[in-house]
Amino acid sequence: MIRRTLIIAWAEFIKYVTRRGFIISLFMMPVLLAVSIAVPSFTAAHPRSNVMTVVDLAGGYDQAIAAAVARDGARAALSALSDYASKNADLKALRKTDPGLAHILASPERLTSIKAFAARGGWQPAFEKLVLKPGAPAFDVPKAGIVLVPPPPDLVAAFASGKSGVALSYLDGDVPVTAAGHSARLSSIVFIPGDFASGSAHEAEYWSDDAGQSLFFVRGALTDAVRLKVNRALVAPELQARITLDVEAPLKAIDPSRGKELAWTDRLAHLVPVGLAFLLFIVAFSDAALLLQGVVEEKSTRMIEVLLSCAGPHEIMTGKLIGVVGLALVTIGGWAVMCLAMAMAVYGDALTVIAAGLAALLPMLPLVLLYFLCGLLIYAAIFLGIGATSASLPDAQALMGPATMIIMLPNMLLGAIIQDPNGTLAEVISWIPIYTPFFMLVRLPFHPSAFELWATAILTVATTVLLIRQMGRVFARHVLSTERPPSFGSLLRQMVGRGKAKA
Repeated sequence: MIRRTLIIAWAEFIKYVTRRGFIISLFMMPVLLAVSIAVPSFTAAHPRSNVMTVVDLAGGYDQAIAAAVARDGARAALSALSDYASKNADLKALRKTDPGLAHILASPERLTSIKAFAARGGWQPAFEKLVLKPGAPAFDVPKAGIVLVPPPPDLVAAFASGKSGVALSYLDGDVPVTAAGHSARLSSIVFIPGDFASGSAHEAEYWSDDAGQSLFFVRGALTDAVRLKVNRALVAPELQARITLDVEAPLKAIDPSRGKELAWTDRLAHLVPVGLAFLLFIVAFSDAALLLQGVVEEKSTRMIEVLLSCAGPHEIMTGKLIGVVGLALVTIGGWAVMCLAMAMAVYGDALTVIAAGLAALLPMLPLVLLYFLCGLLIYAAIFLGIGATSASLPDAQALMGPATMIIMLPNMLLGAIIQDPNGTLAEVISWIPIYTPFFMLVRLPFHPSAFELWATAILTVATTVLLIRQMGRVFARHVLSTERPPSFGSLLRQMVGRGKAKA
């Protein structure tokens, strides 16, 4: 029995792995992933500049917005230079010659680093102190997201007199402005009325055809400016200069299970199970769909009758499930190798980063493998049962619709689960057997209780065994049938063992 099962598994594996569609999909997924990462990264690195002007009739708020724009530019430049230095500069030599700059580049997200970077004069003086490795490329300075220009006098006069129609001439490009030494179209106008203040009836206005992130940026800058103005009004004039919002509270994340600070390897390890949860869906719907299609083809060509003359239905089904698991492992292995090669081509230390992340993943690796493999078998068994009850691909598609909607439900709840991975919703839905593998993979890095881990692991294994057993009965009952397939409700009843066999 075991020998026949393994022979069928090997035949199924070879049949699917040599198909042209499988080979194409094996190479297409990493390519699509690379494109999906490269395009947003390119657009983020080369944004379309928002040419902005501020008409400030209240006074002082234009300076607050200008300071916020300058800080945002320094943050972008520091982040880009830090990434560039980690790849192309000798940081050990920099720590000896300029430890202050080395510290700034090591923590580019800190406000103190951004302030110190701006005080040093920006990226140019810092770049000159780097000892570059041979063959290092040129530093690509990030393009400014917002370019501030002085408000044109006629625009200021128009807003002051309440005749803001002239703003459309600038925003439509009929009247150009000079930005960074070049003629450009004004993208947005920030108008601040003369009585603008906290609690005022008149609000500031943001004029633009495409608000985007700039609207939230300006709102944040004005909020900080109003807050600072209110705070300074509460103290004596000689102390007002000492009041600033330009401070940062030092804070570090602690892993409560170990009592230690979260390192970047820990954060990377948190992402791996979530990525495997998505991978579970992709592999299940690609490889298991091939399994369904193969069963329908074997029924339509009567090849299944030949197989049944050599092995029993349970042996055939078990072999097919083993074959699709092997196919999934080859798919994941192929994607991993190709993604690693692309990552190493772009980032030289990719292998070190991935190795560190996998090492941090080791404590939860057994549960990761259990949830992933059981989830794959659950979805493959469902698809196999649908294929066994279908006499043609249209019949299979009629049953696939409701099944796919049920299986895809976790994607609609994923955002809420990630926001509160140990909340009531996450705990409840983790006990629904067909969703347990997916959601426990997502929740695993956030330390569910030991009871949940053991209980859901047992539930997952029991569900996998029970579903394979019940689908084996469905497979044996319908694999030779050429009649109309059962309804979706009837198929569900057969899965839970309440269906009646035909006489």
